[in-house]
Amino acid sequence: MKLFQSIRFRIVVACIFFSIVVTICYGWLTFYGASVNSDELFNWYISQEADVLIEEYNRNPNQDLSLMTTAKVLISDEKTVLKQLALYFKGKEGQAQFYKATTLEQIDLPGPIFITEQGHTIYEFSDDKITVHILKSKLPKSLEQHFYYIVDVSKFLNYENNSRKYIASVFLKVLIVIMLLGLIIGFILAKMVVSPLTRLAKSVDSIDYSQLQKSKETYFNDEIGFLANRIDSFVVRTNEFIQREKAFSRDVSHELRTPLASSQAALELAMSTSEGQQGVMNKFLQRMFRANKDMTHLIETFLLLGREESSNLSIVEFNLHDLVNRSFTKHAYLKRSSHIQCINKIEPDCIMREAEQYLAIVIDNLVRNALQHTNDGYVLVYADGNKIFVEDTGDGVIEQEMPVKHINVLKKSGVGLSIVKRLSESQNWQVEMLSKHGEGTCVSINISTPLE
Repeated sequence: MKLFQSIRFRIVVACIFFSIVVTICYGWLTFYGASVNSDELFNWYISQEADVLIEEYNRNPNQDLSLMTTAKVLISDEKTVLKQLALYFKGKEGQAQFYKATTLEQIDLPGPIFITEQGHTIYEFSDDKITVHILKSKLPKSLEQHFYYIVDVSKFLNYENNSRKYIASVFLKVLIVIMLLGLIIGFILAKMVVSPLTRLAKSVDSIDYSQLQKSKETYFNDEIGFLANRIDSFVVRTNEFIQREKAFSRDVSHELRTPLASSQAALELAMSTSEGQQGVMNKFLQRMFRANKDMTHLIETFLLLGREESSNLSIVEFNLHDLVNRSFTKHAYLKRSSHIQCINKIEPDCIMREAEQYLAIVIDNLVRNALQHTNDGYVLVYADGNKIFVEDTGDGVIEQEMPVKHINVLKKSGVGLSIVKRLSESQNWQVEMLSKHGEGTCVSINISTPLE
């Protein structure tokens, strides 16, 4: 299984991604909250100080309030305050607007306006380097003049910027720690979450149909338990189906072979009599004899293919020349003419190591197919390197004059080539065919074991 397709990997990535997203969102909210809170705190501070200064002014209007604070305090009209404000932005573009304006609201410098609970109005004027806060409050004994509290907070902002840099560096370190924790916790969570699924996969992989064991009792009543329950049910049904198929194969092996053997013996006995050797009767008996042979061959082949253990046939040493001779002898009854030659060009001492029973079935079917499609000429079997060739001079198995390398496209060849294809695929043999209408067919079997 690839790492990126693993459920555990995806859970770990999800945990880390979630941790990073939560950390970034929380950090942004923290910075935003700290910024708003610092503004609110600063406004609360100057409002409290303004209340004290206004109270002192009401007690003694002649005293100099600037001596009681570090800020600039004015008791004047708004025009004077605008001129004072212009001194902070001296040399800045747009300074003339301070002299032209009559109210603080007319100044075109970005900044919010706050109204405190005490009724004070706080203005904020700022550009790239300077930020000035002005608190404006009414005086109970004066209608034309107001109380103005002016403070340059640029130094405070510099301190705040340094604080933000420090917090940002700490935040990056915390982010790395959270990522590491997310990775560790992700692995732990992945192991905990995926553990039941991993155990279920191992349990399914090690299922032995001969010793079925329920696995659902080892899981919680959740999705994994539900899946284990369904797998158990499927395994039980599959095992029952396999047992029925095995029983059917045993019954067929016994019930079909017995009557075929009896009919074969009866045919041989009938053909040995004088009546059976005469004219039309001999022709009918020969046809029945061939049909009986065909049926016996098909039943033995299908029973072998139907057995589950057939894919694990042992590899043995055998003589390929003798195997081909046996195939020719076994299917000699399929010759349509006495002029057809069966030629075995395999070397007499050719020894190979393969699944002999499978290769015998493949060659039998190819020889049968060649004899069934050959009216005159020869059926030739020879070897070259790792390839075994079965060639005939028949009418070809297709109507078009073209090479055919995929046996599954052949429709008129019966089950013989289908069996060859199935057995070859199970043994990783490569089968190719070259057929030409009216000229013959050549089938090659590329086996993995070199011929000796």
